[in-house]
Amino acid sequence: MLTINFFKDIEGLSVNCTPQIRIIGTVFLALTILLGCTREAPEKDYLLRVDGHVVTVGQFLRSVEAAGEEAFPGERSVSAAALQDLQMRVLNQLSEELMIAAHADSIGVSVSDAELSRAVDDIKADYPDDTFAETLLENAVSFETWKQKLAMRMLVDKVVEKEIVDKVEITSTDVAAYIQAHYPDGAPGGENADVVNQKIVRHLRHQKAEQMYPQWIEQLRQKYPVDVNQKRWTRLVEAKN
Repeated sequence: MLTINFFKDIEGLSVNCTPQIRIIGTVFLALTILLGCTREAPEKDYLLRVDGHVVTVGQFLRSVEAAGEEAFPGERSVSAAALQDLQMRVLNQLSEELMIAAHADSIGVSVSDAELSRAVDDIKADYPDDTFAETLLENAVSFETWKQKLAMRMLVDKVVEKEIVDKVEITSTDVAAYIQAHYPDGAPGGENADVVNQKIVRHLRHQKAEQMYPQWIEQLRQKYPVDVNQKRWTRLVEAKN
């Protein structure tokens, strides 16, 4: 499932960016507590691997823990079936992230230090005094960990925007049908018609992109097969049962 507004942080740190596509929705926000897909992880400790991009066992466990806190808030006991389902959802999502990261390499998409620095500054500007640091502290997340997550989200966002959103064609018929359905009496009072039209086009682009995403990610799955460390995965599953 895809939803609009990719940049929403699980720690409650809102990111003021242009509307983008977010993958998997709410569950994605919970599970991205991981330290980011790294190339420096010990080879023996990897759980998932795609073209040199790796997720370690430790990162997976932290992701599951964060996803569990989001999915089962306040619950002390979770059934084995529910936990297994959660593990699979996290595994699938992290696999998608690795595939997208590998594809980013192949198409020359990256997030520069300058871009990341600007995004960080924009976010911090929304928090007066030391409330930004306090928010991280309250959620037991280090600044470096949070910044790495932000970098990954920006990378995924860039790839999806380039590979899907930018390729969506919106016709005048599409716009006319939307206006007829949502603005039968014309643009809302005080709003410029051109501005409204631009918003409609952006909305329709993302709407169509959502429909295109499953097929696109399946193509990536064929191009970038995910290497799962079966021995590690079996131990993880057995340990929770």
